[in-house]
Amino acid sequence: MWAPAISTDACAHQKGLVNPMRNWIKWGKAAAIRAAKTFAQTTVALLPASAMITDVDWKVVVGTAALAAVASLLTSLAGIPEEDL
Repeated sequence: MWAPAISTDACAHQKGLVNPMRNWIKWGKAAAIRAAKTFAQTTVALLPASAMITDVDWKVVVGTAALAAVASLLTSLAGIPEEDL
């Protein structure tokens, strides 16, 4: 069986996907703010699909917004500009 010469952790580090010197508390705050903004934007974007507020399928709206927030958090693992400030 063929074994890679470099471990996947080393490859991720070389590509800049993992920053061992990252301030995880600062990153967590910035990523949480970004995810909350994404959640709110997705929620607002889905509301015009209904004619009246009582017609909104809130389970679908919240579920879709939550999925967008999770995607935002996962995307933030690669790095976020707010962390560099």
